[in-house]
Parts: sequence; structure tokens; C-alpha cells
Amino acid sequence: MPKWRPPVSRVYTVTPMRTDFGGGSVQSQVLGLVLRSSARLVIEAWATAPSLPWPYGVVDQLGQLQRKAPGTSFGQTRIGAIRARVVRHSSARPGRHILYFHGGAFLVGGWHLHGGLLSRIAAATGATLTSVEYRQYPKHSVTQSTADGLAAYRHLLGQGVAPDEIVFMGDSAGGFLTFTVADAAREAGLPMPRALVAMSPLIDFDFIRTPIGRTRRGDHVFGPRALRTFGRVVGGAPGSVHTPVDCDLATLPPVLLQVSSSEALYRQVARFADLLEDAGVPTDLHVWPGQVHVFQAASVVPEAIEAVGAMAAWAERVWSSNAGAAAATA
Repeated sequence: MPKWRPPVSRVYTVTPMRTDFGGGSVQSQVLGLVLRSSARLVIEAWATAPSLPWPYGVVDQLGQLQRKAPGTSFGQTRIGAIRARVVRHSSARPGRHILYFHGGAFLVGGWHLHGGLLSRIAAATGATLTSVEYRQYPKHSVTQSTADGLAAYRHLLGQGVAPDEIVFMGDSAGGFLTFTVADAAREAGLPMPRALVAMSPLIDFDFIRTPIGRTRRGDHVFGPRALRTFGRVVGGAPGSVHTPVDCDLATLPPVLLQVSSSEALYRQVARFADLLEDAGVPTDLHVWPGQVHVFQAASVVPEAIEAVGAMAAWAERVWSSNAGAAAATA
């Protein structure tokens, strides 16, 4: 499939199911100001000298300060040479599994940074989460990250988990992997998971070709220079990395995309939703105004609680529809 470019005259035959939610809570505004005066400045500094030995592991350790949902347990398992975190809530139900790919620009995150979000997703969905600590840049390529995700999927299937019980889920760079791992599974002859869920997913590394607009300048976390440096350093030469738009979209299962209309990746995500629907993939697009990138991770923000709840309700409909279909054919 040709690389995606901002559509000029393309006509989409199907429109994705879009739901616009409210926003603008005081908590979300404060969070935006805090990140703009902290995380964005650090990321801009990284963009000026990405080859320096930045302490990427320190960012993950900050996740230990997060509050976890009561009743959540964390375990671990090994999948070949990589680790995976297994997260369960006391309300866990059989037949509900999520293979989770954390975000962090393929640079940071992993064992601790997403613990709070994972615990809330486990509590809301009743699913058992397997979060993959995939290999990351600068020691490893994005292609190797995808390979680790595929190995984790093979592991779940090898444990006797049915593919129709598994939902792939990820945020940011992990949202990217949600699609590329599914496509890698297809190429390997494996069955598709039940559904795909992506929060503020990265879709394409080419931020030079993506038009610069108000949402990009207004992003609380990423400035234009940081995005372009990231695309060049991590993504490499154009066409060198298999991206979500290179996937065989028509073979994908139902998709849920969540994004803020105020973040830099919004245009990529909205246009990818169009591509998915045009390929015949049932697609739901949930949009919140004024939120930061992957705002779902901020437990103090009302919009984050709403988003995780909406995500859980969507996943439950998907799992329930599968159970109903299985019963009808029994």
C-alpha cells in the first residue's frame, strides 16, 4: 500500500463513527499548563541534541509515584528475551484479555510509567492485561519493537487464549504498534485479535510532509522541532519503517481511536480513521477538545475517567457481540 499523504482530492466512501465529547475541566487546563512548562521544555531540549546520552530510564521510574486502582495486582512473565507485566483487577472476568503496548516515543516508558493507566483499564474492563516491555530506541529499531509485540501475541495464543478474546491496545507509540503488530500477525498467518484500541496513536513518522497548523503549535507536549527530530531520528529515512498506513487495512478487526483535537497527532489520527473506514473497517473515533497527549493517563482529570469508561464500554460491546455470535452457532 502506498505511503499516506495528506489527502488533496481523495473522496472517502464511508465516514467513521465520530463521537465528540466535552472538555475544558479545570484539572485538564492545569495539567496542560504544567506539561507545557515542564515536559515540553525537556522534549525541546532533547530535539536540539538527541544523540546525547539522555537518561531515558529515569522517566520510567517516575511512574512509581502514580496511584494504582485499588484491587489491582501486578505480576510478570518472560516472553523470550523480553519481560511483560501482567495486570489483573479483582473484578477480572474470563474471556477478556488485552495485549497492551505502552507509549513513550519508542524511547521511554515500560515497567512503571504506565502502571496507573494499566490498573484503571484493568478495573474498567475486567480484562487481564499483558503489557509488553518491548525493545526500544536507541539500542533497537521500531521493526524490532514490532517483532516483540508479535512474540507476545504468539505467547498468549500459545497459552490457550482464543484470538477472539484478545484486544490489542496501545497509546502513542504503542498505538502505532497496535496496528503494525496486527499486520505482522496477518503476515505470519496468525488469526486477527478481536479488536484494536489506540489512544493518540502515532501514525506516520514524516512530520515534514504533515501540514503544520494550529493544533500542532498549540500542543502542550510536542513542538514542531521535536516532532521533526523524532521522525528523523527514530523513524529513519522515509519508507524505512513499516507504519500503520502501510498495513493491509482491509484485514483489520474493528478499531477504536481516541484523540484530543488539540494535540499534534490529531490530523494523522482523524485521517487514518478515514482510511480505515474507506477500507471497510468498522471504526469509532472518540474526540475530546483541549486535552493533552494521552490524557487518559491522568487520573485526576475528569475527561480521562470518561475516556477510559468509554473505551471499556466499547470493548465490552465487542467482546459481548463475539460471545453472542459464538452462542448462536453452537
